[in-house]
Amino acid sequence: MSDKKDLKDYSKEELKRLFTGCGYPPYRAVQVFKWLHAKGLNRIEEMNDLPLGLRSELDREFYISALRLLDERRSSIDGTVKYLLKLKDSHAIETAYLPEGRRATVCVSSQVGCKRSCAFCASAGLGFARNLTAAEIVNEVLYILKERRLPVTNIVFMGIGEPFDNYGNVIKAVRIMNDPDGLNIGARKITISTCGLIPGIERLSREGIQVELSVSLHSPDDDTRSELVPANRKYPLRNLIETCREYIKKTGRVITFEYVLIKGMNSGPADVKKLAGLLEGMKCKVNLIAYNQIKALGFEAPSQEKARLFLKSLKSEGINATLRKSRGEDIDAGCGQLRISRTRS
Repeated sequence: MSDKKDLKDYSKEELKRLFTGCGYPPYRAVQVFKWLHAKGLNRIEEMNDLPLGLRSELDREFYISALRLLDERRSSIDGTVKYLLKLKDSHAIETAYLPEGRRATVCVSSQVGCKRSCAFCASAGLGFARNLTAAEIVNEVLYILKERRLPVTNIVFMGIGEPFDNYGNVIKAVRIMNDPDGLNIGARKITISTCGLIPGIERLSREGIQVELSVSLHSPDDDTRSELVPANRKYPLRNLIETCREYIKKTGRVITFEYVLIKGMNSGPADVKKLAGLLEGMKCKVNLIAYNQIKALGFEAPSQEKARLFLKSLKSEGINATLRKSRGEDIDAGCGQLRISRTRS
């Protein structure tokens, strides 16, 4: 197995090149791709529309990866489910499923751990282990779709890790999930979230794929933002906002700015004024989120009354904003609560 390659780690176009290079017609690659993603098959020998010889050849060179469930926690409040899923090595990741009416969102992780050390985030404190492969990212969604048999309409890269620190695998996973012969999830139903890595935003603007971009802002003040989001020291607000304006101009897409409201740090009247000035004239929306409690980190959310006042004041300044309802907080599945996990199982 260690010498074999993961068949799920290939896009449809890569499979076509692989198959044609071995003398097989491209449609055989499409058949395999459909088995892997549209049907969620995990055994090469069961691909019964392929010749036996081809199946044997594939079995010698490849394997099909899958994630194994280690633990599951379900919210008694809103139906959010958090899965602890084992990877092929000693690591595990957390993936959240958020059903809400006709919308069913999977919050996927892109790394085991994270390098970015955002002050309010649970997954940052335990360090970075490695990037997830494209196959492992896709497998998070496939697990929920095929193993749990739950519907999925939307995907957000808001789990463990900074997606743009794993850019190549994240974009490959997006293209695999978006492929009509695979999961066929619309690009506009897929959101990539970043803490503000400018090179990643610039690269995404050239991809020609209409995914949603979400930027974690959290403060309109450089000093405060650097304290909350250390990446701001390398990519300060002025440069980040300029890059976001260029992204909007180039792609025609709206950017969502995520803003976690933290008592005494970024949720006062002066912050409203500064934030409105920063985003003036930009085609964007602001998604306000009351801080989800992580006791070890020492932050607190403002009162509901002050959070609603922040929202009202921001709207009065002409900024399109919403106050997001927290999901899965009782099972530590809310924004910033997912953690790196290691297992010996």
